[in-house]
Amino acid sequence: MHSPQTLEDRRDFLARCTRCSQCKFIAMPKSQRHASACPSIDYGQFHAYSGGGQLIMAYGLLDGNVPHSAEMAGAVASCTMCGNCDVSCKINFAETVEPLDSLYALRAKLVSDGHSPAPHREMMEALHRSGNSRGHPRTERAHWADGLAFDGTGKAETLLHIGSGLAYEPAGWPALRAVVATLHRVGIAMTHLGTEEGSSGGLAFDLGYVDEARTLAQELIEQAQQTGAGTLVTFSAAALSAFRSIHPRFGLSFGSIRVLHITEYLWELVQQGRLSLAPLPDLQGRPVAYHDSCKLGRLSEPRGTQDSGLDNQMSGILVSRTPSALRFGNGGCYEAPRALLRAMGVELVELERHHASSYCCGACGGVKETVPEAAALAARNRLAEVQDSTASILVSACTGCTSHLAEHAGSAVQMQDLLGLLAQALRPAPALAG
Repeated sequence: MHSPQTLEDRRDFLARCTRCSQCKFIAMPKSQRHASACPSIDYGQFHAYSGGGQLIMAYGLLDGNVPHSAEMAGAVASCTMCGNCDVSCKINFAETVEPLDSLYALRAKLVSDGHSPAPHREMMEALHRSGNSRGHPRTERAHWADGLAFDGTGKAETLLHIGSGLAYEPAGWPALRAVVATLHRVGIAMTHLGTEEGSSGGLAFDLGYVDEARTLAQELIEQAQQTGAGTLVTFSAAALSAFRSIHPRFGLSFGSIRVLHITEYLWELVQQGRLSLAPLPDLQGRPVAYHDSCKLGRLSEPRGTQDSGLDNQMSGILVSRTPSALRFGNGGCYEAPRALLRAMGVELVELERHHASSYCCGACGGVKETVPEAAALAARNRLAEVQDSTASILVSACTGCTSHLAEHAGSAVQMQDLLGLLAQALRPAPALAG
């Protein structure tokens, strides 16, 4: 059975960290004001809050030189697990350090040693009890679909995976329902998992609960395969990240089922001539910035099996055994959301930190629940970046990012959810409209 690496397995990677602090900054900053890659260090203002600092603490734990403490747990809990440190580190050191994998292993170590933060334990208890980390009743998970007709199991070509963020957010249901209705109009045979839709396992893995993450992943894969659908379309950025980056760590996959994010799926249908997009008058002539969420961006880059060992050549030069497997975060879901926005006539501008170096909004990794002030600071930092651009509108394709950033946006930045914009603009292609 495949299993993610433990902290002991990562010992050599921890030892290879040169303490250069590049993990704190994006690789090619345009300004000092927006050069940071790490919301955690921006909050803690101390090296222990950075990726490299956490590797030092992890190494100390292994050797018994650093005891468990509230201070260490607080620093670890302030990390959003956004992976930006990993991107910056690899640009300089390729896969010799790979901090993100060690951060996963560090959290797993805290769990196994009984030092997982109380809010993390509460989230996991809610996940076990109700299938979502907020404890919403499972019986309410499919209310978004009330009144919509779906095809039965074995008849549908497409399985819709909603995710708990959107499934329990009534404000997002009108857009969700409108998109589904448009897909019905162009003849897409769809089904969904209803109240039994399970967790992807991504959150459990982020929090360090590795065994639980594996179980959740296996259960959801079995649910999907039992539907007979050939394509799984998820509306959840976090789920896409789990499907493409976390499940392979366990040797798990959906097999022959294609897995797409809703933006990838809709853009594919537009390119096939089945859907079209109408211009949105409210956005015409107004520069719009797009926020690359961590989960939909760098953390959704597909992960394949690889030999993580390094060969020592020329008396000290470490060379990858599988260089093609090295992941810089560039293979995430970046272009489909942008293509859809451009097809709606939107004038896109890029923020200083974008694509693989995008700055985290602060909502992921359990930080919002455990260190809310750190999550709030990250959101304000991201919104300040928008204010320093020519845009006053920020669009996100991640439900969690949209809601978290909207909480802190005030009047300076107008937050827009991409799904809501698509609900207004999507049309059956003219040839199919009749």
